Amino acid sequence: MKKIPIILFISLLICLLCAVTRSGYARDVRGVTKDTIKVGVIIDQTGVIAQGGVPMVNGVKTYFRHINDQGGINGRKVKVIVEDDHYTIPAAFAAFKKLIFKDEVLTILACGGTGQTLALARQIETHKVPVIPYSCAEAITTPLKRYIFTSSASYDDMIKVPIDYIMKDLKAENPKIAFVYPDVEYGKTGLQVIEGYLSKYNLKLSNKTVINLGEIDATSQILTLKKSDPDYIILHTVLGGLISFYRATKRYDLRSKVFGFFYIGEEYNIKATGDAMRDTIVASPIGYWGDNTPGMTELREITKKYQPDSERKTLYYIHGWVISAICAEGLKRAGKNLDSDTLVEAYETFKNFSTGGISVPVSYSKNNHKGGIGNKLYKVDVKNQTFIPITDIREPAFKD
Repeated sequence: MKKIPIILFISLLICLLCAVTRSGYARDVRGVTKDTIKVGVIIDQTGVIAQGGVPMVNGVKTYFRHINDQGGINGRKVKVIVEDDHYTIPAAFAAFKKLIFKDEVLTILACGGTGQTLALARQIETHKVPVIPYSCAEAITTPLKRYIFTSSASYDDMIKVPIDYIMKDLKAENPKIAFVYPDVEYGKTGLQVIEGYLSKYNLKLSNKTVINLGEIDATSQILTLKKSDPDYIILHTVLGGLISFYRATKRYDLRSKVFGFFYIGEEYNIKATGDAMRDTIVASPIGYWGDNTPGMTELREITKKYQPDSERKTLYYIHGWVISAICAEGLKRAGKNLDSDTLVEAYETFKNFSTGGISVPVSYSKNNHKGGIGNKLYKVDVKNQTFIPITDIREPAFKD
């Protein structure tokens, strides 16, 4: 009988310890203390896509600076730690290891490009690191990966919406459609998607042309394209590749109407290519600096507060902002009891989460970690060096 009080005491102590652990303060959780949350970022700062990676990081840092000045998230301030992967897989692995084992971050944003994210997928799952990648490739979330969430529609969806527009809005009959892409995983995946989607309309590509990311002169490719005389060109590339494409199309007067998405829709491209982009239409789940939406108005005000000399921020900056807004909302919903799994569970409660019109609303579930399938179509405004919307939110006409 004398042992009963001891047993009760031990039981009470265990209960108290469990209660403290559930409060979120006494546990040893990677990247989380009573007053700090560590968030990592892996993105190119000095390599071939640094032109996108640098403003993207600026967007992340500005967003969380604002959040911290508002008191943080559930009483914790967010510390952002950035690692440069030079757009290479080995550097991405090194950055990941540093962020997890040395800096001990809770979550990672961007995580390099498509190849880097896919290469790191096993490590992400093994170490239970919630990630919102920079890339929106379909393969990143299909099949489902517990700790990986993309911020929007996939590149596949962005390819499909322009095809629907050509066939349904422009009412094209037996159009000749060409595809321009880089000979990397990103480009080859896009080729498979467009060939499959065109088959829904009983169409085939009239031409397939490779222009690689670092290619300076695309003369031979454009001359070959011109001979095939396509009605429409789907341009599936980024940065250097697209600038070479547009400069050559202007030089050799290739008049096919060009459609692209997201990376094509960066305002810098208009400045770099002059009026060569004048007829281009792009699909994007993310809006532009000049958009008249509540969220974009707030984004401009906050940005100018911290960067008073800013005149215009790029699509990459806005993408960083959107990823950060998704992360912050997940951290908020996870509450005090924050760890990798409660953050994942918080993301899975998103249903049409609104960024105030900065992007298409974001939804997740336990069985789907892709942010959505909707995009808007935008056309180039050469005079104002930007893109303006020509449609509302659209989803692919054919669902797989």
